[in-house]
Amino acid sequence: MHHHRQSRGFTLIELLIVMVIASILAMIAMPSYQASVTKSRRADARVALNDIAQRLERCYTQFGRYDDAVNCGIADGDVIASSEDFYRVTVAIPDATTYTLTAGPHGPQTVDTDCGNLAFTNTGVRSADGDNPDRCW
Repeated sequence: MHHHRQSRGFTLIELLIVMVIASILAMIAMPSYQASVTKSRRADARVALNDIAQRLERCYTQFGRYDDAVNCGIADGDVIASSEDFYRVTVAIPDATTYTLTAGPHGPQTVDTDCGNLAFTNTGVRSADGDNPDRCW
């Protein structure tokens, strides 16, 4: 007669194998996930830059100049937080007919070395000063 032992759980070696496999998958997935999150947060900068640019363009349409801080509510040197606070937009209005907006990463977004600062001018020129600026806009 054969007596069959009933299996009542996992062996230690089976648990260790599962843990190793899970660790390897996590090591592969985490950097990809973090890069995806960093990339998606750039939308916060683009929204902030477009919003401030539109406000300045409305000001120019109404008053014929970008540097009318009293009527426009935006002045040279202002630093404006983006809606999600991942970027801080610095306003540069050197004269009545030009401006440059620069969105610098803030908080957890400072890990974004691919794009760094994103900039936008009154002529519509977009730029980035990171390691991979082609991927930023």
